[in-house]
This record gives sequence, structure tokens and C-alpha cells, in this order.
Amino acid sequence: MILEYGNIYIYKPGKHMTKGFNSLFLSVLLIMSVAIVFSMPIDPNAAKHFSKAENSFKNKDLKSAENSLLEALKLEPDNAVYRYILGQVQYMQHNLLEAKNNLEIVSRSRISQDKGEEYNSKLKNYKKKIRDLQSRMSTEGENKFKVYEKNKASPQKLKLAVTLYQAFRLNPGLRYKNFKLLEEITSIYESALQKSFEGTDWQKEPMLQLAFIYEISNKKDKAAEVYMRALDYVEDSNEEFIITHKFDYLNRSNKEKLLDTIEAGDFTRQDFEDLMGSNAQEISESDRKKIDDMLEDASSKLQNAGTDEERERVLEDIKAQILEKQKKGEFQLNDKLKKKLEAEGKTMEDYLKEQGL
Repeated sequence: MILEYGNIYIYKPGKHMTKGFNSLFLSVLLIMSVAIVFSMPIDPNAAKHFSKAENSFKNKDLKSAENSLLEALKLEPDNAVYRYILGQVQYMQHNLLEAKNNLEIVSRSRISQDKGEEYNSKLKNYKKKIRDLQSRMSTEGENKFKVYEKNKASPQKLKLAVTLYQAFRLNPGLRYKNFKLLEEITSIYESALQKSFEGTDWQKEPMLQLAFIYEISNKKDKAAEVYMRALDYVEDSNEEFIITHKFDYLNRSNKEKLLDTIEAGDFTRQDFEDLMGSNAQEISESDRKKIDDMLEDASSKLQNAGTDEERERVLEDIKAQILEKQKKGEFQLNDKLKKKLEAEGKTMEDYLKEQGL
């Protein structure tokens, strides 16, 4: 089964990570001690499960804390407080893929006037903390990709495919740079999961992994088909919520997805340069810093944006800055893109619109 390869993270804190673990532990413990104030539970039984999780966490029983949080989320799947803390607990156990799923949902959540100022303030704070964790996850994704490169001649193609899935899931930037590899691992997954497609042996997690690969390969119809089918096999409301979120996100526009990625801090300067088709080697260090500052400023503004109109203004501001810098010669397009635009009679603004900006 693919899960034997995919679910490989085990929490074994060594001496080298004890200090970081204790710091993160204390930070999450503080969050848990005040989270109940902000969670505004609809179901009192959910609050009881949260209380159990809090006690387990204080006793450093992370697995029990995770189980209790999952029970709470079965009753209140849209509770961002519970989901954020679950993601933290999973991260501390080094279950990075599960943590990514839950923290991603929180990072894509919108502030809401209906939920009150305290809730929105907490959500903004969560998003900032998630960015730090995602930066570390990106590093883990790079490590996974190095494992793939080191062993890509191995006959264990399925294991290599899952390693690539992990790399692409944890580090979004790798997807842009290694797009051709998606076809290869898609074929491997499809072959391994043939019985699931035939309906004789449904493999939930591997099929969801494949749906993600379809999604980042721009095969939306195939991804949607898997997500919809997965809903027939859900075991509780939390699982249904997660899969529905994946399906809903799949149908967002490229513009909305780009804004989400920038807000979450998953969109790096290198991704920006790749998207722009710029000659990275010709960009000065000072201009590189300007790009970093621009993305950081945009992320901060998006975290505080309460309406679609406010998010749209952030996008227009990014586009205006890009066009201005391109006119000044700070962004040098590569020859291939330059010739393409000239041949098609398009401007840089036309190109940005095509890219979702």
C-alpha cells in the first residue's frame, strides 16, 4: 500500500531538537489555555473533548491530545481554533502532511465580522505562526526532493513517486521547477491504484494524494472526480469537511489561489521570478530585497483584508508595482518570454492577467 511509504513521519525528539520542542510546546500550551475563550463552541461536548486534549497536552501525551482534538472537530469541523492546535500537535509529532492539511485550512480562512474582533485577532495571529511552520515544512520538502534525486535510479518507482508527492506537498516552489515530473508520478500512482478506479479496493489516502497531484498538474476534472468519490467513503463530519474544503479550493480562480499562497507565505521570491519569466541572474541583490519586501507587505495586507474588495486592491497594488519595476528595467524578462509577447502582440500587463495577476 502507498500509505506504507507515504505515512513515514514518526515523533522521536532527539537531543538536537529538545530546546525547540520545549519552546514550541510552551507556546502551544499557552495558546490552548486561552483558546477556549475564542472558540465559541456550539456543541458543549466539543468543549469537553478540547478540555481532555488540553490535559493530555499538559502531560505531554501528544497522541491522546490529537485524538481528543479530532473528536472535537467531528462535532465542530469549522472551528479554526481546534484545527490550528491540532495542526500544531501533529507538527510536534512530525506528522507534517497531516499538519499541512489542517494548518492550510486555517491559513485560508477569512476574518469575519460576524465572529467578532477577538476571533479575528486570534485568526490573524495564527496565520503569522503558520507561516513560520510552513517555512520549516518547505525545508523538509527540499530534503524529500534530495532523497528522490539521490535514489531516482531505484526500481522502487512507487516509493519514489510518494517521496515526490511529499516534496511537492510540503514545498510549493518545487512544483513550478519540476513540472515535468508530475506526469511521471501520475502514471505510477494511477497504475498502483487501478483497483480503486475500478471500485474494487478503495484506498482513501493514496487516492487523495493522487487528487492533489492532479490538481497541481492542472487536471481539475480528474481531481474533482476523486474528491467527489472520496466523499462516499467519509467516516465522520471532520473528514467530510476537509475533503469538501479541498474540492471547494480546487474550484477557486487562479487569482484567488495566488492570493491565498502569497498570504500564507508559501509564495517565494524564486516562485515570483519563475512566474514573471524574469532573468533571475540579472536581478540585483537590492532588487531581490524589494521583491521580498513586496511579497511580505502583500501578505500582511491580505491577512488584514476582511472583504473580497480589499483583497482585490492588494492584487492590483502588486500588479502596479510589477509593471512599474518592469518599466524601470528592474525586472529583465528572459528572451523566450520577450519573444513570445512580441510575436503575440501582447504587453506585460496582458501576460500578468494570464498568470492570474
